[in-house]
Order: sequence, then structure tokens, then C-alpha cells
Amino acid sequence: MEQSSRSHVKRAARREPLRFAYFGLILFMVVYFARPEDWIPGLASIPLAKITGILILLALTFSFSQIRWHMPQEVVFLALLVLQLWLAALFSPVWRGGAVNVMFDFSKVLPLVIVIYAAVRSMKRLRTIIFVQAASISVIAIASIVNRHISGGRLQGALSAIYGDPNDLALAIDLSLPLCLVLALTTVNYWKKITWTVAMLAMIYAVALTASRAGAIALVVAALVCLWRLGVGSRRFYLLLLVPVALIAFWLLSGNVLRERFNQTSIDSSPNSHGTAAYGSAQQRKELFFQSLRVTVQHPLFGVGPGNFVVVSGVWHVTHNTFTQLSAEGGFPAFFLYVLVFWHGLANVRNLRKYQRTGKEIRLFSMALEASLSAFLVGSLFLSDAYQVFTYCLVAYTSVLRLIVLRNRSVSTATPLPPMKTTQVAATVWQ
Repeated sequence: MEQSSRSHVKRAARREPLRFAYFGLILFMVVYFARPEDWIPGLASIPLAKITGILILLALTFSFSQIRWHMPQEVVFLALLVLQLWLAALFSPVWRGGAVNVMFDFSKVLPLVIVIYAAVRSMKRLRTIIFVQAASISVIAIASIVNRHISGGRLQGALSAIYGDPNDLALAIDLSLPLCLVLALTTVNYWKKITWTVAMLAMIYAVALTASRAGAIALVVAALVCLWRLGVGSRRFYLLLLVPVALIAFWLLSGNVLRERFNQTSIDSSPNSHGTAAYGSAQQRKELFFQSLRVTVQHPLFGVGPGNFVVVSGVWHVTHNTFTQLSAEGGFPAFFLYVLVFWHGLANVRNLRKYQRTGKEIRLFSMALEASLSAFLVGSLFLSDAYQVFTYCLVAYTSVLRLIVLRNRSVSTATPLPPMKTTQVAATVWQ
């Protein structure tokens, strides 16, 4: 049995080639999450994102015969979503050229997710790409704190793109915090545990400094999911005592800006708060939400085209709601496909609970991915992140984790039993 199991492991390792595809994937993750062109002088003139995107496509092309094209349902729904958004761009009644440009940038998500599902075939590889994301976001959070660029009392990101806006920066940190937690819990190195702990504290502090209401809510959701799985699910009820302590600490760290923004959000606030920026932002988001619903009803099949809601809004603002962003810019089909993609992503990690003896590492990674997805789905109610690639990477991670579990179970069940003696065979037949 021991020799047979070892041979199965060796065959599984040989079935995990796709090294070129995996190498291109790692490069893309480093460029996308760490944004070295913003750190290193001279790299800004080099289109690193396009180069790594081409590497992903080349890896997909050269590995065509080695990829298992039996894709999970979430990848199929993502492909249909990309197709629907392309149709919405081509039939846009507002600005076809702008919608097409948005789709050229967003369409890279499909080959990226396919390469993740095809090339990441072991926990070692999955851990590596999650490490790239978590380490990049933690370094950017620390750099934002050190840089300390405050505008309107809110921390601005140290880099551009998804890290420039305080709300997007806070959400990116929220989604990576559970990943940092699972890397800290699964490492055996004492110094690595300390490093990840310090990084998480800095990331939470960065979220507090952004004074993002959506970021604060998403952080609470991610923390509650992790505490529920680690505390209640594992019968460590003493961990629930951390909830009030963490809430008080976060509330004190956030200062007056976040508290004032929450107090001024309600439309029933005192008259003195009606002239504040936070109150005006809340009112404007309310109007944009209802306007996005009206646009959806007016263009139910294809919407107004990806990225075109800012044109029809009249104030050049996004919807501040990812779900209505999809329905207004891609029509009802895009909205339903988007919901199905993330529904299956959550279902992947939740279905892993029914498998016994999956191992501590897999259980912790499933908890982290569930917390990240839950935080995003709640935070996306207040932000427009339909075309951000990193959220779809989380769904791809759940597909990979489920595939790894199923493969491990198939290998264990395929291990032959030791031969029985004649007397044992006779007794078994008689029974």
C-alpha cells in the first residue's frame, strides 16, 4: 500500500506540467498586484501588463493540448458573461468605442482564470499565487501608511489603478486579509507568523485610515466569517471574545473621520450635517442607484455598454453598486451571469465541508476564500468593481481548491488494497 500510494503521488506530480503557463501566471500576478512600474523608475514606459497578458495567452496556446477543457460551471458562466458584455459593447447606444476599450482590458480575465484552473494543480502552487497577492497588498498597505497622503481626512493609496482610490484600496486590503491569516496559520516558521501578524495589523490600520464605509463593513464581514469558522465551527468559543475587542480597537483607530461619515450617511441626519461631504455623497449614491435601475429598465437586454453609465448619469459618476453596474451596462443577462459566477464560487468552498479528512490546510484555505468572497459581495453593494480582475481570481482559487480535493480523494480511493489470504477471501464471501 505504501509503495502504491507513493507511485500515485509521483504520477500526480508528473501530471502537473504546464510550467510555462504557471511561470507566466506568476509574472502576471506580480505585475497586476504589486505594480512594479509604480515603484521602479523607468518601468512606467514599459507596458508590463500587456507583456504579461501576452505571456498568459502564449502559455494558454502552447499548453492547449495539456489543459483539461472540462471547465467548472463558474468558468463557463464567466465566459458567457464576457460574451454578453462584448455584445453590449458592440450594440451600445451611447459610446461604442469606449465600451469596446473597456472590454479589451477586461477580456483578459477569461484566459487568466482558465490558466489558473489549468496550471494550479497542487496546494503548493495555489499557496504560491495566494502568497503573491497577499504579500503585494500588505506591502502596498504599509507603503500607503508610510507615504501618508491624506486628502479630505482620508488615506490615499500609494500607487495608482485599483490602489489610488481610498474605497478601492480598502476593499483590496479586506479581500487579502483572510489570505494573510491563512498563510500565518499554516506556516510552521515562527518568524513568518510574526511577519504576517504585523502585516495584518498594518493592513487593518490602513483600512481605518481610508475612512471607507464600504471597506469597514467588508472588513467586519470577513472577520465574522473567519471567527465563525475558527471559533464556532471548531468549537473554540473563546475566540468570540475577540469580536467586541476588535470592534472597539478598530473604532478608536479610525479616528473621527470614519465615525462622522457613518453618522452623516443617514438621510434622517440632523440638519447641521446636510451640508457635509459625507451626507452629499450618500445622497448622490442614492440617486445614482435609482438612476442605474431606470437605465436597466430602459435597456434590459444589452444595457448602455461597459463603462458607459458615467456618460448617461449626467454627473460622470459610476453607479457605486457592482450589481446595478452590470445590469445597467450589460443588461439583465450580464447581471444574472455575474451572480451565478460568484454563487458557484461560494458553493465550491462550502461544499468542501461535506468531505471528511480534507486536512487542516484545505479547511483553512476554504475558510479564507469564503471570507474574502463574502466580504467582496457585501462591499460591492457600495462600489463599482465589476471589471476588476482580482475578484475573479478569488473565484478561480475556489475552483482550484475544489479540484485539488477531488483529485486527492480519487487518488486515495484508487489505491489498491493489500492482497487477502485464501481464508480471508472465503470468510468475506461467506459474510
